[in-house]
This record gives sequence, structure tokens and C-alpha cells, in this order.
Amino acid sequence: MRFIAEQIRRWPDLDLRPLATAGLDERDARLAQAICAETVRRWKTLESLLNARLRRPLIENEVNLQAALLVGAAQIFFLEHQPDYAVVNETVAWAKRRVRPKAGGLVNAVLRSMIDLRGEFLETRPGVSAEALPLSDGRWLTLADAVLPEDPIERLAVQTSHPVELIARWNNRCSPAELERLALHSLVIAPTLIVGLPSEVIDSHDDLVPHNAPGFAAWSGSHAGLVELLGEHRDARVQDPMSFDAVRRTREATGPVDLIADVCAGSGTKTAHLALAYPEAKIIATDVDRRRFSMLHQRFADSDRVAVIERERLMEFAGRVDLLLLDVPCSNSGTLARRVEAKYRVDTGHLASLVALQKQVVADHLALRGGKSLIAYSTCSLEPEENEAQSAWINRWHRTRVVTEFSQKPAGTPGDSPAGYRDGGYLALLG
Repeated sequence: MRFIAEQIRRWPDLDLRPLATAGLDERDARLAQAICAETVRRWKTLESLLNARLRRPLIENEVNLQAALLVGAAQIFFLEHQPDYAVVNETVAWAKRRVRPKAGGLVNAVLRSMIDLRGEFLETRPGVSAEALPLSDGRWLTLADAVLPEDPIERLAVQTSHPVELIARWNNRCSPAELERLALHSLVIAPTLIVGLPSEVIDSHDDLVPHNAPGFAAWSGSHAGLVELLGEHRDARVQDPMSFDAVRRTREATGPVDLIADVCAGSGTKTAHLALAYPEAKIIATDVDRRRFSMLHQRFADSDRVAVIERERLMEFAGRVDLLLLDVPCSNSGTLARRVEAKYRVDTGHLASLVALQKQVVADHLALRGGKSLIAYSTCSLEPEENEAQSAWINRWHRTRVVTEFSQKPAGTPGDSPAGYRDGGYLALLG
């Protein structure tokens, strides 16, 4: 609950670093992680349900009281194997210690009203207007009282835990069926996808499911097992098909090149793929974030073709880069199943800031380009302001043209096989 209280103070800029579980046994650590993850994934849903039973809105209460109610309600609605009495008792005890002794009575009353509100689990979706919540495994949970908004946009926002502004934004450019798929996608527990394994390994391994994208598989085993598998197959890596397609399409359009710059490289997923796709090229990579830069440096420490350099050194390569990859910071609206916290900050203000930052990233690195070089502008966003509008801006102000352009909506809704899951995003190759 302390972790959730910290996120309340940061809202909406949540910091979902790994949960500190020192001192807990493995089972308790997994439970704590599951509780926090489900609270964040269903935050707006929980807030709406709690507001239906509180005298004043949740947000107007003390931070620790908000945290207790959110965490307790998350377990009651979305972690069904937790006994109700244990959830109520533990949450009440925490509230008495961390809020004030009399807060226990309020927490007890509200959580018991949440239990009364919970209905039955359904294997298939009820009618569109039913009082029910979609679950991550494809089932639906009915509600015993009419507490969901009547407006269909607001209702879908509450059911899938999105800000109303984001659902309304998507509604302006999507069909009703497509809107529902996009909204439900963020409730999926995103699978770990691997590319680069031999087909015989994919077909024979108990913890691998062949993916619809050729060469990909979904991993269902433990983290330790994944590390062991990747250690045995050096060309294998964790990557989503959208990210893979961005590099593949770039290579198809460019052919061989000598020097590539990946200036927003993050943890190096696309960097590693670039090294495989362009075996003839030297790659320089960097990232402005110190934590990601450290990960990047460690990942390619033994590489003789990928040089991880400080951002300040980039201009040593001015006028020499054949392919400039700009995988720019974005809203992540195409990857909300993986970046569950990102959906709470896709709004007009945040988008305006990101669009300005993306323009600055482009302008800051154009001097790296050689005479016939290409720009690969990439996001994991679905928003036109970050995608097509930015490509048009680059073309207009920097005298480029679109060589190829590709966008992909995310795929996969609760209950679907991991074989069909993929992230969404955008790529424009400009020359």
C-alpha cells in the first residue's frame, strides 16, 4: 500500500519500478507484485466503484486512505483467490496504523460494500448495456447494482480503466467495434514474445507457443527459464512483431549502409535487431536517460559493431550517418498492455509536450545525416499528432519525402491466445 500511496502522490506520472520485496518469501513477493499491478491496471475502474459508495470523492481523502481503499478493492474485484475476510482485516489494520485509528471503520464499511457490489463471473460477455466489468482472462464480472455511467463513452472508460478523454479521442476516428478492441487491449496481461529461436525449439519446448508472426513465439515459463533459453540461443531476443517490422521494413527500403545512428536507443531492442539486419554496418547508439544508457552500455559491452557513446559525442559523426533512427519518446498509446501506467497521461497537455519534444529530437540530430542518408522516424503511439503529422512536419521544414510509411494497431483482447498478440506503433522512412 505504501507503493500505491507513492503513486497517488505522483499521479499521473507513475513510476512503476520493480517493487521492493526484500524480506518476503517468493509466494508473498509474487502476491504483492500482483496486487500492485492489478491496482494500477484497473485504477480508474476502482476509483469509479469506490466513488459510488463514498460520501466524498476518493481523491479528496488522505493519500494513505486512498491507497488502502484502492488496494483493498483491487483484491476484492480482480484477485478472486484472496479471501474477502483476509483482505478486509489486513486493509483495516493497515489503515489504523498508517492513517488513524478511526479510519479502520470507514475502510471496513467501504470494502464490505465492495464485496456486496461484486456479482458473478461470466464466461462470455453479457449485453453491451449490462452492469459488468471485463477481466484480463476474458471473463466478465457482473455488478449487483447500477453504478456504471450511462453514457457509452464514459462507461467504456470506466470498464477498461481509461481516462474519458482518451476513449473520446479514439472514438472520433474508430468504429465502435475497433474502439472496444483498443480499450480492452490494455487489460491483457501482455505476453513475453521471442524472435530468433530455431523452429524446432519453438515446436518442441513446453513453455513456448508459436506466434502468428513467422519466427516468433510466446513464452509462458519462469523468468529464470527465459534467461536460460536466451543464453542457449544467442540470436534470440525478446521483441514484439511491431518493433521487428519497423527494422525489417527499414532494411528493405535502404539496402546496405555503412553507418547507423540509434539516438533514442532505450534498452537496445531495436539496436540489436539493426545489428542483425545490417551485418555490414557500424552502429552508434545512445540514450539521454542515464539508467537506460547504463543498460545499453552493458548490453553491447562485448560488441565489435555497436558502439555505445555519450550523447555529447554524437556530433563527432556529423555528416557521416547513412541511417538515422529516431525512435522518439512518445505517449506509448500503442503499447498500453505493456505500459499500463501510460494510459493515464494520454491527454491534450501531455501530447502537446511530447509533440514539441519529438520535434526537438528531430532538429537536434539532423546534422548527423550524410548526403543520401535516410531518417527512420518511429513511435509506439497511435496518435496522429505524434505520427503522420510529425512526418508531414519533417517533410515540410527539413525538405524530406516519405519513402515508406507503416502503422499498426495493437492486437489481442482479454481471453485471446498470446499467439495473436502484438503492440501497435508507427514508422516513417524519410529521405
